[in-house]
Amino acid sequence: MWWSIVRALRYMGRETGPPARWKVRQHGFSKRRSWRKVHMAYNEATNQVLAITLTSSDIDGAAMLEPLLEAITLPVNKVVADGAYDQKKVYDYLQQQQIQAIIPPRANAILWLDQDRQPLVHDRNQAVLKIKTLGLADWKRAVGYHRRSKAETGMYRLKVIFGERLRSRTLSRQQVEVRLKADCLNRFSRLGLPMAVKKPPT
Repeated sequence: MWWSIVRALRYMGRETGPPARWKVRQHGFSKRRSWRKVHMAYNEATNQVLAITLTSSDIDGAAMLEPLLEAITLPVNKVVADGAYDQKKVYDYLQQQQIQAIIPPRANAILWLDQDRQPLVHDRNQAVLKIKTLGLADWKRAVGYHRRSKAETGMYRLKVIFGERLRSRTLSRQQVEVRLKADCLNRFSRLGLPMAVKKPPT
């Protein structure tokens, strides 16, 4: 079964500090706002949000991967994520949990070495070598990386259906608000989704 971890959506919430001086000079005073980040674990097979949380804008997605996976009660076999998750702490955690990582290495990626300066037997090193042989596009097709786009679609639906702004004032209440929105989105998905059908060329 495939699972995807994505961080692709920013919400506008209330700001706790004063606005930046340059913004005031350029645009004048406005309502105090700040960005929040939504971190989501998504099952691309069932179009269900498995776990979701909201953080301040300075928290990166890789730091939230472990809390998201720990919130999922069902078994997780694979994690598909974008290049922002190409970090050693991410691979180490997934390896400990016996979860296959499908993460494209960064453009300048090199092989990870052990203490003897020898290449590690590691999923990431295998990905780096295969990309050098096949090319990035063919590697993505071979491992099914493009299935992650369904999770991006889930993020898009969350944004379009419920809007980009949060109504709650505090972070803790905003986190509850986002979880409620995700629960509603799951209910919508269970009711049914449109089916795309390719028409033969005429």
